[in-house]
Amino acid sequence: MAGGSGTRLWPLSRKANPKQFQHLTSDEDTLIQETYKRVCPLADTEKIFVSTTTQYADLVKKQLPDLPTKNIIIEPCGRDTAPAMGLVAHTIYKRDKNAVITTTPSDHAIKNPENYVCTVQTALKVIEKYPERFGLIGINPTEASTELGYIQLGDELNEKYRHKVFEASAFKEKPDKKTAKEYLSNWSYLWNAAYFVFKAETFIDMLKTHTPHILSALKQMDGVDEAKQYKIYNALPREPVDTVILEKLSSKERFVVPADLMWSDVGNWRTLHDFYKNGNTNVSRGTVYTADTKNCLLFGKKSKTITTLGLKDIIVIDTDDAILIAHRDEVHNVKKIIEKLKDADKDELL
Repeated sequence: MAGGSGTRLWPLSRKANPKQFQHLTSDEDTLIQETYKRVCPLADTEKIFVSTTTQYADLVKKQLPDLPTKNIIIEPCGRDTAPAMGLVAHTIYKRDKNAVITTTPSDHAIKNPENYVCTVQTALKVIEKYPERFGLIGINPTEASTELGYIQLGDELNEKYRHKVFEASAFKEKPDKKTAKEYLSNWSYLWNAAYFVFKAETFIDMLKTHTPHILSALKQMDGVDEAKQYKIYNALPREPVDTVILEKLSSKERFVVPADLMWSDVGNWRTLHDFYKNGNTNVSRGTVYTADTKNCLLFGKKSKTITTLGLKDIIVIDTDDAILIAHRDEVHNVKKIIEKLKDADKDELL
């Protein structure tokens, strides 16, 4: 899934070139290239698809040259995850009525991808026996995050799988700090990272039951020109799949496989820093020299030297036309800067 704009990683991530197409965790690969390599053990190239919007289709083709062009599923515009996943299921179902789909965001980082593969393979085994269920991969939380949703574990499935499998008894939205600490201390709560496994036909049935307007629009888009497709799709409300479909399912219709992943959703500069730091240390990219500097993220280019003196808990992001300097604990509020730039008509910086 590669249609997001990733504004929380401004100034590197922009509308024209968002975070999934950036070298955020590696000098060699962008996030979407890392994701592609991560899923290759699960399926051959002919069965790997990328869902994106018209705006980013050329970037997908450029960064994933081995991906067949026909495997790029293009949303006419962004309408959130329920319509996007509906379009994915509808498109793939037309090609293969028996298709089983696993989705993954294109902008996550995982240090132990072999665990990711093994967990998804377990979920696929569950789908073989329970094709009417919707599968989730839940991640063991490592901190009391208020920026992620949670899945509450229900009863364990008795079958023998490589990983434990549970019913998903409830979804919990992004909690306050006190509630997040309670979730962290209770083994039955996992982060919801939007890794899903389901049969295409099953998801289409769920659309029919819970969001018939989405399914109707998708069917209307078949066989019409791009302008008409845009008009139909753009008329859909923006709806996240969690709230309009997944939360409405019974615990018997959902299951979750806990995954022991060294993981980050790379949601903002602080989460990226936390993912790569080791203790109370600095993380840097580019040409960086520091003195008396602790727990900082310093992100620049080799062509320009960044130096710091006496800093603590600061994030510095240097690009060709903008510099962000922020405290680690405030960087998730970068949207305040985005709004000021919009008010100043600085569209070239967005």
